[in-house]
Amino acid sequence: MSEKGRIAWLDAAKGIAIAFVVAAHSIGGEWSNVLSPIRMPIFFVAAGFTLNLQKWQNRKYEFFRSRVERLLIPYFLLELLFWPIWSVRGMFLPRVGTELPPIEALGGILGGNSVDLPLVALWFLPCFFLAENIFLWLFPADQALGIRSILTALFLSALGYQLGCMEHLPWGLDIALFAQGFILTGRWLRAKGLENLSGIWSLFLPLFLLAAQSHVNDYFNMAARMYGSYPLLAYAAAIGGSILLMRIMQLLVHDATSFPAEMGRRSMAIYVLHPFVQIIITDALLCTFIDGDYGTVFNLWQAGIPIAVLGILIPVYVSRHWAQKPILRHLGI
Repeated sequence: MSEKGRIAWLDAAKGIAIAFVVAAHSIGGEWSNVLSPIRMPIFFVAAGFTLNLQKWQNRKYEFFRSRVERLLIPYFLLELLFWPIWSVRGMFLPRVGTELPPIEALGGILGGNSVDLPLVALWFLPCFFLAENIFLWLFPADQALGIRSILTALFLSALGYQLGCMEHLPWGLDIALFAQGFILTGRWLRAKGLENLSGIWSLFLPLFLLAAQSHVNDYFNMAARMYGSYPLLAYAAAIGGSILLMRIMQLLVHDATSFPAEMGRRSMAIYVLHPFVQIIITDALLCTFIDGDYGTVFNLWQAGIPIAVLGILIPVYVSRHWAQKPILRHLGI
């Protein structure tokens, strides 16, 4: 069942992935290692699945403008809105996971990399903006699944990996290049038909890749350019894990009104608002019940689980009831 042309199971896959993101930001421990290759890559795969190259092939500048409104304006508005609040609270509250001085944090906002940002580290938005536009410009609509496109995607992914090892480029350009193979995978899945993949390719091989990644490779973190000692394994696990989650949701979710599907439709709101929820609750705990700093709260699961749950429910509620307010529309909510 679809809502306004949306795909319920794909929304659900994005919804589960954004829940993984919120949980990873809220709850410490090794539990998230298995899920780390899925969290961010699946959004690039989903973009390739839905990106209509034929529609935008001759309207690239229109696409560019639409993504500026949808991704860059919310990014800069939210980061610049939070920057003075972050700067002031740092004078009165314990350290909360960053030691960046206010001026360096402001420069980090312009650079768009997570390690240089205040706590509202929305690095994904400018990176995703670059990734989609690169794909649209470099992959022709009529040959996007040919050998040339596959080799181009692999070359760009390798280039992005090498560049990221040397320097974290502004707006995550190196990550955007690295993700080109993920976007092409989504396009291939749309053309092939995810439901037509055998269980070996959509279930058993992805499970094996995720298990291998979690056991023999280091932690996967695209924002920090951490791909482990075996980047090819991390790359394959990210693709396999994305396919696995999408296939599971395709089998289980057929109703656009289900909560996982709604989370996916409101994933932007969850992504941009959950840090505010997390910060407010964490600051309240540090000022009252917990003696420590941000790391103390992060590694206390009794605090982390409620923070993660509220970090999902509150943005969903705000988006559901107030998304049409002008200011929230500009913020992408």
